[in-house]
Amino acid sequence: MVAVERASLARAFGKVAVDLADLNFGSAIKGVIDATGAFKADQETPPTAEEGAKLLLQRAAYAAAIRIIQAEVRNAPVMAAEADLREIEVAILGATADITFELTEIALTDPERWPGLEGLLTLFDWFMRACAVPDDKRPPIRRAFADALPLALAGEWRNAEREKDYQALRAALEPTPFDLPAQRSLQWNAYRDRQVKAMDAPLRALNPEKIRCSLNDLYVPLRAAVGDPEAPERASGERRKRTLVWLDEALYSWATRTDHGPSERIRVLSGEPGAGKSSACMKLAARLAAEKRRVLLVPLTRLNIAKGSLEELARYLAGDLGHDPFDPPSAGEPLVMILDGLDELAKSGQGATVLLNGFITDLGQRLSEWNRDGTRVLLLLAGRPGAAGAAVATGAIGRSDDARLHVLRYRIPEYDRHAYEPQDLADLDQRSDWWRRFDSVGGMPESLNREDPHIDSLTEQPLLNWLLAQILTEEGPERAATISDVHDLYTRLFGHVLDRIHRRPQGDGSTEAIDPVRDRLEQMLEEVAVAAWHAGTDRAVPLNAVEKRLADNRLSGELRLLSNNTDAALTTLLDSFFCRAHQGVEHRLVEFTHKSFGQFLVARRVVRMLPDMPNPQHSDRYTTEAALKKWMELCGPAAMDRATYDFLSAQVAAEAVHGPLKSTQWRDTLSNLLVECLEKGMPLPDGVLRSRASERLVRNAEIAMLCAVAAAFRVSEEKPASIRIDSAILPTTLHRLAGPMTDWSVARDTFHVFDLTGADLWGADMWGVNLMGADLMGADLIGANLMGANLSDADLMNANLMGANLSDANLTRANLSDANLTHANLSDANLTRANLTRANLSDADLTRADLSDANLSDVDLELVQLEPKQLAAYSRTP
Repeated sequence: MVAVERASLARAFGKVAVDLADLNFGSAIKGVIDATGAFKADQETPPTAEEGAKLLLQRAAYAAAIRIIQAEVRNAPVMAAEADLREIEVAILGATADITFELTEIALTDPERWPGLEGLLTLFDWFMRACAVPDDKRPPIRRAFADALPLALAGEWRNAEREKDYQALRAALEPTPFDLPAQRSLQWNAYRDRQVKAMDAPLRALNPEKIRCSLNDLYVPLRAAVGDPEAPERASGERRKRTLVWLDEALYSWATRTDHGPSERIRVLSGEPGAGKSSACMKLAARLAAEKRRVLLVPLTRLNIAKGSLEELARYLAGDLGHDPFDPPSAGEPLVMILDGLDELAKSGQGATVLLNGFITDLGQRLSEWNRDGTRVLLLLAGRPGAAGAAVATGAIGRSDDARLHVLRYRIPEYDRHAYEPQDLADLDQRSDWWRRFDSVGGMPESLNREDPHIDSLTEQPLLNWLLAQILTEEGPERAATISDVHDLYTRLFGHVLDRIHRRPQGDGSTEAIDPVRDRLEQMLEEVAVAAWHAGTDRAVPLNAVEKRLADNRLSGELRLLSNNTDAALTTLLDSFFCRAHQGVEHRLVEFTHKSFGQFLVARRVVRMLPDMPNPQHSDRYTTEAALKKWMELCGPAAMDRATYDFLSAQVAAEAVHGPLKSTQWRDTLSNLLVECLEKGMPLPDGVLRSRASERLVRNAEIAMLCAVAAAFRVSEEKPASIRIDSAILPTTLHRLAGPMTDWSVARDTFHVFDLTGADLWGADMWGVNLMGADLMGADLIGANLMGANLSDADLMNANLMGANLSDANLTRANLSDANLTHANLSDANLTRANLTRANLSDADLTRADLSDANLSDVDLELVQLEPKQLAAYSRTP
């Protein structure tokens, strides 16, 4: 039974006001203790542990309320003047009457989970409304009350005068041998609950008032192909069919088995961006968590393995789960650890492969240690095909065929379905399934359900369907049906994002939007993406790095147009569908909701800079040097990847539609700048003292410029003149830009812009390069590695390709007249409509090469071994 002593209460009320005014923390604690003297325990019967806990909470809540009423007298004068102490006391007694306590020491260590806290906060809200506290003042006062409560509890707990009131409670909270297991059990339960609830959380939407869907609402089971997606084996000269499985069932079956052998403890999941890898990982985690199994889902974008791979992982888990789940690994059913975002682990640049391989090697060794005495841990790694392949290539992870699963689109192209089995699964078109889940009545809009290759490609992936749904909602089905490609889709989404920030009404929460200039908003979001790109993940970046990036580009002032509070302004800017801000392990992070959003914005930022680049043939040296330094500052810190290059090309093409002359000027200007950089060198970066760091910055900047040149070449109405650089440095320049095969560079996709006529490329590593339409007349390519290269429409007249490796190369319509192909490897090459007039094919390997409509006039076929169908294919040529 609790009583209230009125005189003690009145004295404490006045004392707290004095202490808070003097900002005396220690005295404020005493004031809180004095105030709680208003509550008295029954003197005849000492309080039980439950009664003591309730008494502690009641006294603390009462004291916290008094403290905040006094502290907020300026913001809420009516509340301070008219507060009815008896009403507060009675209300607190009522709010805490029926609550129950979990009497363990750990149960009281998390203030946000205290029993009755939400009820007390609701009660305080009611009290403020009753006292006419203004709407905009109530949220901060409510938070202040929540912050004051732990202070009041700590003060009351230390009060020696009322020690007897809490004797039973103290005894109940004494440490026992069971406390640590109990704590871990609670942490696991809370973690599992979050995993299950995550599937029902609303997805980010442009207009949440119109669209509110969760992943559970939209999830469509995915298909996956078993085995390496990049190198299907051949049996008896034919490609072996790949087995298709239902991904969710395959992963669940693997995760719940109890008889895993040493080679069965790992699965590697790969797939294109937006294919649904992360959704499948979340689905598996939620399913296992709902069954009370131990499962960990780690988004690797939150880790920085440059600080120490496994240490960083342990640090993240300790923060997310609450403890290290591998200290030691538990017996019984194995723990399933899902690491999602393998491609986002390492810093961009030449060190990415080294860091990634180091992480995978360390992880493989640790996995062996965890599983030394039986299967304790199962590991699922998810990422894009390149990163997944690199993980397997280390030899430490997922080496067997069954360990690889590749997520497929909702529809497999008809020409490719024969490569899979069973056939009924390969023939399945799941696009309508997604749209029925989105709209159970209307299903897939008629405007999207037509034979249009552009629209078809956009409806074959979960992410793009969700983005299309946003456009449908904002623009209507007919307008949405005019979307041409992914870049167009992202451009429209970005426009709506800018509109929503630009038109944000005043007074919506803690920010005030005062109509900033739309173009400056666009620049700010682009700089956020650049900050993430420079940080090395394309997706996540510390908030302080974003603030610095905006300040360095003189955009901080624009934030004040959103709000006088910089932090609130950043939240307004970043809470914009494309990205969001949240609390990371060590600091606040900005994270793009999908990696491709950041890549799209980086490409826009690069194109934004193109008009400012001077043509060195028409500019003074100082202007050229200054522009190149700005280019290096933007493009030097991180390497451009294929996805960003694709967005860059599409952005240049979009600009060319509105101004063809502009794109031509960019092409000529950048071509001249590129020649100057490659022949004379980039200006040295400011403040870089290490030669290797300088080399990396220069190479990244050169490759980015090469990509911009190639993008401008793509949109030229007529074939532009190829770029010619000093022949003495050409071979080493190409080798440097291409980089090693183990660290694939997007530069390999741009070499078609160079004039390689008569070039000395003896033994050059040109694996996978794009030389479509390139000038290679008379080039020396003896022993060159051109495996998988795109040489369609290339001019290789009189080229010396003796002993060159051209397996899997695309030589469609290539001019190989008078070329020397002695001992060349042309297996699986595509020579459709190629001109091989008078070519020397002595001892060339043409196994499975496609010679359809090829011209082999004046070729000595007695020196070539051709299959019957190859003879039939070329013989139709006149």
